Amino acid sequence: MATTQAAVSAFVLITVPANKSGDVVRMLMEKYPEFVTEAAAVYGEADVIAKVETPSVQALHELVMDNIQNLPNVRVTRTFIIIPQLHEVR
Repeated sequence: MATTQAAVSAFVLITVPANKSGDVVRMLMEKYPEFVTEAAAVYGEADVIAKVETPSVQALHELVMDNIQNLPNVRVTRTFIIIPQLHEVR
């Protein structure tokens, strides 16, 4: 099992308009390097998935609600908090 220094880790699924996934991936990595550890454009229900690590649930709330949701081209977010005891990394 992986351990992390962050108190809260989560995956944020983001819906964006067509052809805007790359822009959002770049913005996430550039604007929030202290929280966003990975970001990728994907096929499927979401257009972008970001892995984020924050010191608290409140900080996660602020990151998603006050920052990510206000980025240009972000239409919808869905946040999935990771259960640390059931998270494995290769």
